[in-house]
Amino acid sequence: MMKHLRWLLVPAVLAGLGAGAWNAWLVHQRRQSPRIVVIDPAVAGVDPDHALGLGRLLLDQMEVSSASTVIVAPPGALPPALPPGDLLMRFSGRREGDALSLRAEWIAAGKLEAGGAWKACETPVTTPSEAFRRLEEGMPMASLHPGAGSLLPADAPAFWELARQVSIQEDVAAEADLEASSKLAESAPGSAAAWVNLGEHVYRNLWTQPASSDLPQVRALQAFDRALALVPGYPRAAFLKGMLLTDVGDERTALRTLAAARALRPGVPDFYSGLAYAGRASGLLEGALRALAARDGLTRPYRIQEGWFAENTYLYSGRWEEFRRSLRKSHDPFFLFYEGYLDLAQGRRDEALPLFEEGAADRRTSIPFSDLCGVYALALEGRQDEALAKLKSFEEARGRLRIPDGELTFKVAEAYAFLGRPEDAVTVAGRAFAQGFGCLAWYERSPLFAAAHQSPRWAGLREHIRERQALLEETFPPGTFG
Repeated sequence: MMKHLRWLLVPAVLAGLGAGAWNAWLVHQRRQSPRIVVIDPAVAGVDPDHALGLGRLLLDQMEVSSASTVIVAPPGALPPALPPGDLLMRFSGRREGDALSLRAEWIAAGKLEAGGAWKACETPVTTPSEAFRRLEEGMPMASLHPGAGSLLPADAPAFWELARQVSIQEDVAAEADLEASSKLAESAPGSAAAWVNLGEHVYRNLWTQPASSDLPQVRALQAFDRALALVPGYPRAAFLKGMLLTDVGDERTALRTLAAARALRPGVPDFYSGLAYAGRASGLLEGALRALAARDGLTRPYRIQEGWFAENTYLYSGRWEEFRRSLRKSHDPFFLFYEGYLDLAQGRRDEALPLFEEGAADRRTSIPFSDLCGVYALALEGRQDEALAKLKSFEEARGRLRIPDGELTFKVAEAYAFLGRPEDAVTVAGRAFAQGFGCLAWYERSPLFAAAHQSPRWAGLREHIRERQALLEETFPPGTFG
C-alpha cells in the first residue's frame, strides 16, 4: 500500500513545480520502466465472447496507470532478436459466475533467450474490478497516474457486458449493439471504459450506416469527453476523439487534443499515430513523418500495423513501398482496397483486380471501402457505365453520412478522374477540401487524380488548398508532432 501511496503523491508534489518538471519526470520514469510487450491481445482461458474485450481493458489499464510503453505483438509478429530489457507479458483468466480470477505472466526477453523461468501473479476469484486492481498491484510496473479506478464498472454484470461489447470487431455487429452500449454507459456513468465503448460504437455507426443513422457525431464526441473527464489523458478515448475530429474536418482541435494527452502519457504509441493522421490530412507531412518516427522510436523493432487506418502519410510522401509494408495483411475490404489502390497507382491493373473483387464481396465491415472496391473492380473489368453508376450511388449515400471524412471524399474524386470524368473529379475534390482534407502534395501527385488537372478549375482549387495549408503550418510547426 505504501508503494502506491508514494507513486500517487509524486505527481501532486511535481504539480507545484510546473509542467516542465512534470514532463521531464514522466520521461525519466518511462526510461526507468521496462517496455511491455503483450504477446496475445486476448485473455486465454475465457470464452471468446469476452476474451478480446478483457485483453483490451487490461491494455487500457496499463496505459492509464503506468509510465511503460505498452505494445501488442502476437507471437508470429515478434522480431527474431528481442531487446533484452523488454518485458514479455501474457494474460489468462478464469470466470466463475460473475466473478473473475486473472493471471499475468512475464519474463524479460533476455532471460527468455537464456532459458529463464516466467514469473507470475494470480488473483483470487473476486469481483472483476477487484481482480484488475490486484493484478495491477502484482505486476512489475510502477503506477504513476491516479484515476485508473474510474476505468471499469464496479458492478460485475455491467463489467461482463462491457467485456463482451469491447470484444466486437465487425462494424455491422457494433451497429446492432449500439442500443446496448448506450444502456451500459448510462448504467455505469462512472466507468470511463463504458463511455469510450459507446463513443466507438457510435463512431462505427456514423461510418457505416449513412442512410439510417440519426445519431449526430456530437454524441460520440460527448462520450469520449465523458471518458476523458473521468480519466484525463485516457489513451483510447483521446486517440478515437482525435480520429473522429480529423474525420469531421477539425484537425486543429484533433491536434490539440492529442498533444494534450501525449503530454500526460508521452510513451503511448497511438498518440503519435493520431498526430500523424491529423497532420497528413492537413498537408503537414513533415510533422506527420516526425510523429511516425517518434512512434517508431517507442516501438522498434516491433512492427506496428494499424488496425483502424492505413498509414497514408507514407503514401502522400512518396514512400510507397513503406506504405505497402505498413498495411495490415487482412481480408478486410479496407486493407484490400489500399493494396489494390497502390497496385493501380503503380500500373499493376491485373494485380489490383482480384483485391478489389474480394473487397467488394465482403459487406460485414468497412462498407464504404467495400463500395469503392466495387467501383474499381467494375472499371477494371471494362464495365465503365456500371462503375460510374455505382460511384454516383455511393456518393449520394455518403451525402447523408454524418461523418464527412474529406480524405475518403478525395478517394471518390480520384475514382471520377480514373473513370474519365475530370470535371466531376474537381467538383468532388473541392468538397473534400471543404471537409478538411488539405494535403496539397497528394492532390498534385496522385496518379489516379492526374486527369483532373486538365480542368480549368483545378488551378483555383490548388491555390485555396495551398493557402490553408500555409496557415496550418504556422500554427503547427513540425516540432508539434514529436
